[in-house]
Amino acid sequence: MKIVLAKKAGFCFGVKRAVDLVFKTARKYKDRQVFTLGPIIHNPQVLELLERQGVHILERPEQAPAGSIVVIRAHGVPLEVKKRLGQQGAIVIDATCPRVVKVQKIIQQFYKKHYQVVIVGEKEHPEVKGLVSYANNEAWVVTNLEEVEKLPQVEKVLVVAQTTQNERTFEEIAARLKQRYKEVKVFNTVCNATHNRQEEVRRLARQADVFVVVGGRISGNTRRLVQIAQGCGIKTYHIETEAELPEEIKNFQRIAVTAGASTPYWLIRRVIYRIEDIITQRKPFLWRFFYKFLKSSLSTNFWAALAGASLTILGMRLNKIPLDQAPVITFFYLWAMHLLNHLTDLKNTYITDPTRFGFYRRFFKIFVGIGIGCIAFSLALSATSPMALGCILLLTVLGLLYNVEIPFFKVKLKYLPGSKTIFVPLTWSFLGSFFPFFLKTGVHIPLKAVWSFFYLFGLAFIRTCTYDLVDIQGDQMLGKETLPIVLGERKNFKLLYLLILIFIGINTGCAFAQRRLGLFIPYNLVLAAFFLYLWQIEHKYLRPGLLSDILVDGFLILMGVWALI
Repeated sequence: MKIVLAKKAGFCFGVKRAVDLVFKTARKYKDRQVFTLGPIIHNPQVLELLERQGVHILERPEQAPAGSIVVIRAHGVPLEVKKRLGQQGAIVIDATCPRVVKVQKIIQQFYKKHYQVVIVGEKEHPEVKGLVSYANNEAWVVTNLEEVEKLPQVEKVLVVAQTTQNERTFEEIAARLKQRYKEVKVFNTVCNATHNRQEEVRRLARQADVFVVVGGRISGNTRRLVQIAQGCGIKTYHIETEAELPEEIKNFQRIAVTAGASTPYWLIRRVIYRIEDIITQRKPFLWRFFYKFLKSSLSTNFWAALAGASLTILGMRLNKIPLDQAPVITFFYLWAMHLLNHLTDLKNTYITDPTRFGFYRRFFKIFVGIGIGCIAFSLALSATSPMALGCILLLTVLGLLYNVEIPFFKVKLKYLPGSKTIFVPLTWSFLGSFFPFFLKTGVHIPLKAVWSFFYLFGLAFIRTCTYDLVDIQGDQMLGKETLPIVLGERKNFKLLYLLILIFIGINTGCAFAQRRLGLFIPYNLVLAAFFLYLWQIEHKYLRPGLLSDILVDGFLILMGVWALI
């Protein structure tokens, strides 16, 4: 069985821009009322998150209170609506997609030249309602060839398309209009993203046995993807969430998945995970056992703790310290902190990952017991050194405070810009570089430990930043400001590529300077493989799923295993 995810699945440029803008607006204007005029996108899960951020929906511009912030969605609005908002005293932030703005300008330009404007689209769609206003509400809207035949005769015609229209339908209607009228100007304003998304559905439909289309049922572009897939003669399921996936999907060998332009990536990931769960039911027992073990280890952060312990092993090897209980202490401390922090943040987990929420809620008491037990065990192992014991106690207090509002400052550490991307690597690198010396020598820390601290920090930073990149949409919608959100995705990928290349250079230099080729060169092979992994993630050659998640922490675990050997 194989799952194929369309590269164009999820947010298009215009929707991503609008969603980013509305969440940035919510964070910037916390002291004001923030609204969107109509739903910012046709996705109920995203709208629920906006409500949680204090962004509400206005049905009519007259409802906008004076001094409030009103964000115009990617579809755009009629000209008179903008004027009305201004008269209401509202501050307008225009998130209209640039491609829609382009269509608006074309209509405005040719209407002034006395062309009759014909828009190929859905008459009641918000984008089309806005476009009509740029022709003084005198544009004709047609959906099919039958409606074309009913149009009256005019001298000059301009033909444009709703940006999310089915391109083949548009071409058919435009061709018929050319036959009916003497002078016809045609502008194919179907968005490139829409065109590419629809063509990809046609291509994948020829290769798959079943199609799963993820997106809101009121989303026009999502419905068109469903229609195109069905038109190709393939069994098609239109779902909004993973809970709607039928069990019978396990009977198909090749499963194609795509999503509408208003579907967030984290929702697509949840659907992929659910499909993996369903098709695993047909696998042999050992396969199912191994799959469930890996998934549970990821869900409970056991895998992350193992990566942190591997980093400590690597640090001890770099500092030429004999292995002792330090990696074990690191493992249990990190497992406890990651687990307990998730348990204190279940409200957000419920929105972005209901399956994981259900898993945690079902075994809540057991996980709390594991977390407390892990802390106690790590403290007991550290008791051989007062300095080490003090470090673990301090780190435990700081770790537990991460999700708690600090009374004097009225802020949670997790909401500080870039906090997660920095705090996690700082903790991991400290435990891998300085902590092993505290266990052995108390306060004496050699200079080489400082070098290893920065080395381990860089590796942990690459790991954490990669997770933040994968979770960027979910984090943004939950109000978190991770480094990828602050820098932007493209800059963050470039930063990670640069860091990996720097590490490969450092490893190569150390290998020759210390004559330890057998230690450093294998690290370079792991880093080079991770470089390739990142490149595949950026260009969407590697779909989300269990394998993809395992590889993020897996590169640190591999380096730790090699250090042991």
